[in-house]
Parts: sequence; structure tokens; C-alpha cells
Amino acid sequence: MEFKANRNLSEPILRKSIPVLTIIGLIYLNPLKILFNVATWKTQTVELINENKGSHKVEFQMKDIGALGYAKRNAEVYYLTKYFYVVLSENYDDRNFIGTDWKRVNQNINEIGLK
Repeated sequence: MEFKANRNLSEPILRKSIPVLTIIGLIYLNPLKILFNVATWKTQTVELINENKGSHKVEFQMKDIGALGYAKRNAEVYYLTKYFYVVLSENYDDRNFIGTDWKRVNQNINEIGLK
């Protein structure tokens, strides 16, 4: 009788590992976090405007996070169009904006519609 090496030994291991790897991948990617993270930051007040570039602003923004209330941040943003902007910095500090280029405005926008 001739001894044959089982060349298909890796096939059952692969068949069993693919579902396990898929479940681990789904847990890692967390699709519910992607689905529930649909709220956008809304501008409440424009605090500072750059006098040289009118589209460069420092804004106080809020985001509705459901039953947990509102997330708040002071962000330095640069508007590319009226509705599309790039966040340059979320670490707002008054000391970075002291100078002749920045003008304090404190314009109330209230995009969320809070009283």
C-alpha cells in the first residue's frame, strides 16, 4: 500500500477560518458606528474672521448626538464654497489668534435652531 500525503489538509482549515476572519473584520470595522455617525457639525456662532481671507474663520460648532445631548467644539475652518469647508484645527486657543489679521465678530448663526 502506498502512502499518500494529504495535500488537501489546508482546505478544511481555510473553510473554517474564513467565517471567523469575516466576523473579526466586521467587529473591527464596526458598521453601526458608521451608520450612526451621520450627524454633521453645525455652526452656532462665528467668533473670528480673518481680515485678509474672508473665508478663513473660527467657529463654535455643535453636533446632535441623540439622547446624550450635543457635542461642542471650536474649530478653525476654511470655506471653499458656501457649503463646503475644510477643518484646519479643532484645537482652538485664543492666543493663536491675537493679532491684526483677525477680527472678532461673534455673529450668531444658530444652524441647529436652539432657542
